[in-house]
Parts: sequence; structure tokens; C-alpha cells
Amino acid sequence: MEEMEVLCHDSKQLKLKFLKNKNMMMLTIKKYRLIVLMIAFSVFFTACKKGWTDHNAVTDPNLNINLYQAIKQYSGTSVFTSLLEKTGYDKILASSKSYTVWVPSDSALANLPASITGDTAKLKKFVANHIANGPVQKSDTTQKRIPVLSGKYINISTTQFDSATIISPNQYASNGIFYKVDKYVPVIDNCWDWLNNSTTVTNSKTFLLSLNYNYFDSTKGVQIGVDPNTGLPVYQAGTGITVRNKFLDNVMDISDEKSEYTFIVLNDGSYTTELTKLTPWFKTSTTDSTNTLAGSWLVKDLAFKGSYSAAKLPDTLISQYGVKVPVDKTKITASYKTSNGWVHVMSQVNFNLTYKFPPLIIQGETPTSFAADRTAQTFYRARWDSVNNRGFNDILMQNYSYASYWINYLVKNVNSMRYNAYWVAINDIQTTPLWTQRLAVDSTTTTGNFAYVTVAYKNYTEVSLGQITIPRFKNINLYVVGANTSSSSGGGTSISLDYIKLVPAF
Repeated sequence: MEEMEVLCHDSKQLKLKFLKNKNMMMLTIKKYRLIVLMIAFSVFFTACKKGWTDHNAVTDPNLNINLYQAIKQYSGTSVFTSLLEKTGYDKILASSKSYTVWVPSDSALANLPASITGDTAKLKKFVANHIANGPVQKSDTTQKRIPVLSGKYINISTTQFDSATIISPNQYASNGIFYKVDKYVPVIDNCWDWLNNSTTVTNSKTFLLSLNYNYFDSTKGVQIGVDPNTGLPVYQAGTGITVRNKFLDNVMDISDEKSEYTFIVLNDGSYTTELTKLTPWFKTSTTDSTNTLAGSWLVKDLAFKGSYSAAKLPDTLISQYGVKVPVDKTKITASYKTSNGWVHVMSQVNFNLTYKFPPLIIQGETPTSFAADRTAQTFYRARWDSVNNRGFNDILMQNYSYASYWINYLVKNVNSMRYNAYWVAINDIQTTPLWTQRLAVDSTTTTGNFAYVTVAYKNYTEVSLGQITIPRFKNINLYVVGANTSSSSGGGTSISLDYIKLVPAF
């Protein structure tokens, strides 16, 4: 009995000791976690504040002065300081808002043109071209494009501000940073403004500006009421009207300052020559509409993403439409640096017509209409071509009980030229009977265009159908027409189509 009491007493003591050790362990773990979190927070806070807070050292005298004051007292910046004062930017840089300023040296501004200094508006924009919102540190400037207060964007790096070299980086003030640079950066036109202001490329300019149109922008309109019948807002006449351009809308917006472009402009003689080459393939009922279509086809492949000086131009550029554009540098008559890239005036761009007019490919699985509803007999298939190792989609119709049944495909904006026609029509379901089908243009009853073709078993290659001539630029209807029988069994009345291809025959 006494032994039992001793054991119970020892057990209680061990339990109390265990609980005490457990509590101490938990406190140690919590204390350890707290220390880890404090260290992590300290590292995170230090990383986030590094650079901008580096200048907060007590020994930095610029902590107590604003950007205007810091620039004013810095060596070799007196000319830019006077420009700040003349334009009112001294007050802006003395405010609590933070900025970054790239300050041209006094020697850099020694020859600033009177056309800038003598024009208040131009001078103010010039100064604004060297100021950005917020602090931009040297460590943050690895090849990027930033907006400045002039409305332009400037390319910067750890050593450059546009074409200017940074002499003195990361000069801190209480509300920002400034850099001293060895050149000033003038406010220049972007690619589109250059065209608008040009006096040397009349034909190209006249055509491109003819694509301007008026557009109603509701955000700029003055609302004067609400239409009681429709509930739609009513705007004051003449308000909200802005000018837009079809080239900028549909080809490339080379007025955009945020990105960079290369824009090729043909001189007057070359524009006329290239337009004359294209007009036969854009025949319409009027000369004006023909010239508009041909001109649009000409210029659509002359704007490119990316900034290429003449020295860095490759021998071939690829337009956004996939057209290869040859670049003969000996034909460049002038090059102009713009605020968002380069403009090159050329005396010739000798397009390869097979690139300029690629084949038209019409997919079989995207029909426009049918002769009649035969949904139950229509199959949209995903297949594998084991011969050419490719997947494809097509359409297959069988036993549709309709003589000369047809599937229609509307093809828009087809040039006035000759085309060689091909198709791929897959029969991978039966060796007999083989069915026949034909292609027709604009009318299913016209048999003169193309003859019936037997669709061979497992032929995955293109089949030549013949040649057609489209007399004028227009939309055309292509028809795949089935056999002239209404048989409804055995697969003898079938239609299949992977794609139709129309290849220009110059």
C-alpha cells in the first residue's frame, strides 16, 4: 500500500514536471517564431526601402531641401535652374510631391535654340520633358521607357536618359532625385505627328490623311438631356466629335507614345509607282474607290513594331499581316528620329507579290449557309492526317436526299485577278462507292467554272480544280456542290471539305 502511495506521488511529480517542461518548450517555440518574424520583417522592410531611404543618412545635407533648391545649389546647373524659374517649375519641384529630374549641364544648354527659349509654351514643354513623376533611381532604370511631364515617353537606362549620358546619378532631395546629364532632350514629333507636319512626302501624306474620319466620343460630349423614348442620353450638337484615322485604327497606332515603331514612307515618285502596280487588282466601279483600296493595301505593310535606325534595319521586315517587306538601305533618302521610333523615307520598296497577295484559304468547317437543313446528315470532324502528320478539321455530309445539294462559303474582299483553285476533300470512310463533287463561283447552276471531281479514298493532298478570273474587287460566294442525284443511302451522295485554296496567278 505504501509502495502504491509512493508510486502515485512520484507519478504526480513526473506529470507536473512534464507539464512544466512542455509549457517552457511552447514559450521557447513562440519566442523563436517571434524572433524569426522580426528578422524577416526587418529584411523585407530594408529591401523595400533600400535605395530611396539610403539618402536619409544624417550626413546627407539634401534631406532638408527640396529638388528645386538642391538643383539650384548643385554645380553646373544654373542655366536649367533659370529655366525652372522662368516656366514655374521651380514651384512645382518645391512642392511636397516627389519627382525625378534629369538636369542638362550648363554647357549642354549653351546652344539651346531661340525657337525654344523665345516661346513660353515650347519652353515649358521642353523643361517638362526632363521631369518624371515619382523617384526613379539608377538601380531601377535598366532599359525601360517612362512617361515624362511633357506627355512624351523617354527611354532610360542606368547610364542614359534618351541620347544623354548621366554624369552625376542619384542626387537626392527631400522630395525626389535628380541626375545631371551631358545633353538636353528636345521635344520632338512622334511618327504620326511627323507625317502630319511633313512637307516632303505629299502623296503618302495626302492618302494617309484621307483616311481621317469623325468619331463621336461620349466621354467628351456635353449631355443636355435624355431621350424619353429610348432612355439614351442626348448630347449638345457639335460636342464629343473627335478625329480618328483608319490607318491608326486598323494597321498600327504609330501616334502612341508608350511604344516604339518604325514607319516607312514612300516618296512621291515611289508612291505613284507602287500604287500603279496595285490598281489592276483592285478594280471597282470608280477610280477613287480603286485608288483608296490600292493605297490601303500599299501602306498596310509599312509600319512595324520596334525602333530601328537606318544602321540597324534588317534586310527584311515582317509586317503585322505577315508580309515580308524587303529593305534596300540604298533606297533610303532620309531618316528621322521621332519621340516613339524612326521614320524612313524610301524611293523604292520592291514588294514580292507572292508575299503581298498570299493565298486565300477557306476552311470547310466554317460554312456560311446550306441548300437546306440537313443537320442529321452533317458531321463536323476532328481528324488526323497520318500521311502529312497533321491534325485537321473538316465537314462531311452523307445521304442528304437532295440533288445537287450545296454548301456555301462567303469570301470577302477578293482581288480582281486570276486564281488557281485547289481543295483538300477527305474521304476516309469508304472505298466504294466513291462520290463526286464540284466547286462553283457565285452561282450553283454555273457549270462552266469547274467540273465534277471524284473524291478518292484517303487522298490527303491538294487537288487542282482549275483557274478562275475575278473581274473586279468584291465579295464572292464559293459553293461545294454534290452529285446531281437524290439518292439517300450507300454514301454515294456525299460532300466533304477540309479547305479550299485560291492562289493568285499573276
